[in-house]
Amino acid sequence: MSLLFCRGKTEVQSMACKRAAHNLAAHTTNLLGGRTLQQKFYENRILDRYTAQEAKKVSLRQLVLFGRQLTGDKLIASANYVRTELPVRLAHRISDFQYLPYIAGTNPHLRTVYELYWRAFDEFRKFPVVKTLDDNRRFCDTMRRNLLEHSRVIPQLGVGVAECASLVAQDDMDAFMHQMLVSRISRRTLSEQHIELSEQFDGALRAHLGLRADEGVDQMRQAPSDFATQHTGIVSANCSVAQVVHDCAERAGGAVEEACGLPAGTAPHVVVMGHTDATFMCIPGHFAYIVHELLRNAMGHVVRRYTGRLGEGGAGPAFPPISVTVCSSRSDVVVRVSDEGGGIAASELPHVWSFTHPLKAQRLHDLHAVRRMEARMGEDAPPAGFGLPMSRVYAEYWGGSVT
Repeated sequence: MSLLFCRGKTEVQSMACKRAAHNLAAHTTNLLGGRTLQQKFYENRILDRYTAQEAKKVSLRQLVLFGRQLTGDKLIASANYVRTELPVRLAHRISDFQYLPYIAGTNPHLRTVYELYWRAFDEFRKFPVVKTLDDNRRFCDTMRRNLLEHSRVIPQLGVGVAECASLVAQDDMDAFMHQMLVSRISRRTLSEQHIELSEQFDGALRAHLGLRADEGVDQMRQAPSDFATQHTGIVSANCSVAQVVHDCAERAGGAVEEACGLPAGTAPHVVVMGHTDATFMCIPGHFAYIVHELLRNAMGHVVRRYTGRLGEGGAGPAFPPISVTVCSSRSDVVVRVSDEGGGIAASELPHVWSFTHPLKAQRLHDLHAVRRMEARMGEDAPPAGFGLPMSRVYAEYWGGSVT
């Protein structure tokens, strides 16, 4: 805090004081992201009203049950629930930024994320109550644009925490990063689920009314009172574990072949065993991200260890296979990935789940070249040591674990 006294000065001295005050105000405004102290105080009073509210937790089962017998009124109710939840969740994360040490708060990459969150918070809190299906479509358009804008968040966060790694305690930055990513999952799940339900509902309504895909939505302003659909949005009530593993193995194999300069089809094979018919309720995109990261890491370790074997012997894979064992019970599904890659080096084990350990921070700088990243399977992004800790965040968010 700076105090500037100009009392008892000559006119020249007074002018100098005014210039100094102006420069100080400009500097302070710059640190506040273009806002004056008065604006900041007003905004924080608004923010406090939202941080006083707790975000309402939603389970996969609730998401699935809501989509059954989905009517126009239920869809509008869902829109207003998401409309009121998003600013609450954003407000808590904005508050987390404000509690960062000053040196971290001035980092340009973290500042970019902070400003993105402020704009989204402001937009969603001001969005009018959704009353019609047309209102809902406009709300979905706003969320789509917001999701696209926020695909910059992970690279910016990664570079920001990397640059602050030597300035802030590792545990504090890890906790900050973890909370940012957990909240990001919650917001994106709410947004993507509602968008998907809305698209499924509109598609079914269009078919019910006999409208072609190229016809306008004038006749779809309101659904018939007896019209209802059966959809689950982005959630799968019976996701096949083996199918996801096979899909991820194909994608991970291609990625490893490209990264290591291997001929197509020579990456370690993946063998699925155990309860291969197991299914469970999940968001397939989240589950696939975790499996893909585990398989890509396993394949990478095997390739690095056995590269000399490529082309030796007769037919068949040059590398030992990756074994994936699926165990299923009434309450749990366990997926174990086993490989002969030699395991994680003992020196890396203590920080394998960290985002901000100094060794990880060096690799996070590679995210400078990444403009957008959504933590989805098979994204074209450098191996920045981000995949395993992000996989654990996904698993723990839905009550699971990665060990």
